[in-house]
Amino acid sequence: MKDYIDLLQRIPSQAWVVLITAILTSALTLISVWLTNRSNNQRLKIQLDHERKKRNEELLRDRLEELYVLSNKFLDRLVSRYVPYRAVMMGQISYDQALDMALEHGSKRDFEPHRVTMLIDLYFPSIKPDFQEILTIRDKLNNIVECHKEQYKTGDTDGSEWLTLFQPLFEELAKKANSFNKVITNVKYNA
Repeated sequence: MKDYIDLLQRIPSQAWVVLITAILTSALTLISVWLTNRSNNQRLKIQLDHERKKRNEELLRDRLEELYVLSNKFLDRLVSRYVPYRAVMMGQISYDQALDMALEHGSKRDFEPHRVTMLIDLYFPSIKPDFQEILTIRDKLNNIVECHKEQYKTGDTDGSEWLTLFQPLFEELAKKANSFNKVITNVKYNA
């Protein structure tokens, strides 16, 4: 051990200064590289989070625009589907004519109605209750049309009783279908 102490004492002081300076310089370099890397990682994380949020907002905006267009087509067709049955109840046309009109109407579909439901379920569940109200009215109208059809088959073509039930629901369906666009435009899609 005494030999090591003698050896260290023989080293000139300038060499110690150079050695300590080299050690301090290396330590400061390592610290600055670590701080730079940490800062770059934080910046990259912020940038990636921002890009992800922007992509999500873009996706939701695209889906909302698609929902707007598809729901317009769907609801327009839904409302117009009942017009011939209303005319049958009023005694203006026969049930056969109404069915022919319904078949023609159904063959002109240029959209997928189930896509409207899928978009609402997956992306915009907040508007599902509004859409469900429309579907509930549709189901009630279908029931009235079906009951009138059964009566019509028996030879009793007077639809005045059914029309008194049908007309208010038909008007409500048209009103809710028209206001559904506003429901869609009020959707908040922040990701």
